Amino acid sequence: MQKKDYLALGLTRAPMFMGVNLRVFFLNLVVCTLICIDAKTFLGIPLFVILHLIIVRLSIKEPNFLYLYAKAFIKTPPLMNRWYWGGVNSYEPW
Repeated sequence: MQKKDYLALGLTRAPMFMGVNLRVFFLNLVVCTLICIDAKTFLGIPLFVILHLIIVRLSIKEPNFLYLYAKAFIKTPPLMNRWYWGGVNSYEPW
């Protein structure tokens, strides 16, 4: 069993604020503020709280979940004939 290095883990973790990634928090804040300004109502405040709770729930295991989903979305899909070639990677040397 390997021993965890908590100092290295803390140094590599994304900056968090109120339980979510700092960038995601400010993105949520800006979007809800713009909704309040555009709609001329205070319905952006409950929307902020609801979105924040959803984001907190999603970021319990992985703080960078949004960036991982974005990376998976723009990643090149598998080739159509991958089953014909036996699932090999064409970039492997052997």
